[in-house]
Amino acid sequence: MYLNADQLPNGTILQDFDICIVGAGAAGIAMAKRLIGSPRRVLLLSSGMAHDKGLPNPRRQSIYKGTLGAFMQKVDPIFLERSRLHMHGGTTNHFGFWARPLDAADLKPRPGYRAAHWLISQEEFARYYQDANHFGHFGPFNYDDMPFWEQVLLARNFPAAPGAALQGAIMHAQYDEDLHDFQIQFGEELRTAENVTVLFNAHLLEIETSEHRDHVTTLHCTTLENGTRGRDFVVRATTYTLALGGIETVRVLKLAGDLGNNQRDHLGRGFMVHPLIVKAAKVRFAQPVDMLVRNFFRIQKVHLKPPSDGSGVYTPLHTPLVNPEEILESCIFEAWGVLAPTEAALDAEQIGNFRIILSFNTAGDEAEVNLNWEQIPNENSRITLDPLQTDPVFGQPVTHLDWQMLDADKHTAVRALALCEAYLRQHGLVAWEWMTDLSGGAEQWSFPPDEGALATGDHHMGALRMSAAAEDGIVNVDSRLHTVDNLYVAGCSVFPTGGFANPTLTIVALALRLADHLQALKD
Repeated sequence: MYLNADQLPNGTILQDFDICIVGAGAAGIAMAKRLIGSPRRVLLLSSGMAHDKGLPNPRRQSIYKGTLGAFMQKVDPIFLERSRLHMHGGTTNHFGFWARPLDAADLKPRPGYRAAHWLISQEEFARYYQDANHFGHFGPFNYDDMPFWEQVLLARNFPAAPGAALQGAIMHAQYDEDLHDFQIQFGEELRTAENVTVLFNAHLLEIETSEHRDHVTTLHCTTLENGTRGRDFVVRATTYTLALGGIETVRVLKLAGDLGNNQRDHLGRGFMVHPLIVKAAKVRFAQPVDMLVRNFFRIQKVHLKPPSDGSGVYTPLHTPLVNPEEILESCIFEAWGVLAPTEAALDAEQIGNFRIILSFNTAGDEAEVNLNWEQIPNENSRITLDPLQTDPVFGQPVTHLDWQMLDADKHTAVRALALCEAYLRQHGLVAWEWMTDLSGGAEQWSFPPDEGALATGDHHMGALRMSAAAEDGIVNVDSRLHTVDNLYVAGCSVFPTGGFANPTLTIVALALRLADHLQALKD
């Protein structure tokens, strides 16, 4: 059911809900969709409006303005408002849902590199990744079945060499806006759901808790009307989930007096993104690279025929689709290959995970090297409040983001590109030209507007990390705050590590897992 908060009488009390989800982006909508038809009464609070699409209302978006530390100012001075959207559907409105699951090496500690690790096994992740893959309309969950994808892409990776440090890895994307905009894909189901209420123009201002701050009792909310604060209302539910993204969720907890913080002050610490160098190097081969190899690295639209016999096997469709029914039934998305390190190489090098995209010229004898890599958790990379600046709508302190990197992050980039050069020289590379500067320490890079500038991958992660013990993080294995018995977090802020994969598939998988957990809770 759809409702607008600006139609509520001032002072309305919304209660008798089992689950209140705050935030209607990828995580919040995935949770609400999962809970349709369950015995739970669900309230989804969306700060946007049902018709949102494209870009957000400028006044609403202004709430996301904040301040940045010196390093991020050099890299991306408008990061806080550029990399997230304050609207219904959240940032699903401006991404292509690039997807890949985390690798096995991303889930466990890596001696010599980092101790942080996930509490969820690869087997359990795989179960929810399959469902998340279905959300993205990505066909089969078989990213590591290289023969299948080489057949689908009419391609092959460079020939394997014994002991090679790099290997092929498959990425997916979904550029169909009716699918990657979750509010469009699932809008009608949510609108007609009997047990789910989507409340639009609903802005969370304050979290009220019990005397000992271990139980949430009430959410104080308001509307945005004519660009200013409108009518106030409150929400009371059994459990609450913050699904506001990797930055705003932290700000909300900070505004609640550091709610959920631990004795080691981890709240807001360990913020990560994927460092990115779009043009790290230019390479030249002695002769044009085989077209099949170039096909492996080229983003292609994939058509797969879903299984009809219960086998779970998808069939590649390379012939033109002339039957309209086949077009409607086929699974269509984009897929391509990248280079990534083997687990043995990660262990030997003691570096972060990474992926390399090769963009070939028309002749096929030159390519540009694009590098995206894992950032090590860093307690000094953090989200706080700026007490000297308030948002222009509700007058609350804005976010201050101080993104920082370590020497280990620079080392990963240096070694990743060295491994790439050595690998490509085994396959005909004759010239390697640097387009970026990797000399110096953690704060010395090529910055914009240089061609080889360091950039952010727009993938907010960490800052409310999942941990087994309360002294090591903010949420437990069920994504519940260690110190608050009915407050959960959905989204990328709970990531203890990041790998190189775009986070949305993992965000959706965790959201589905959390929805199942909340549905199974005893009354």
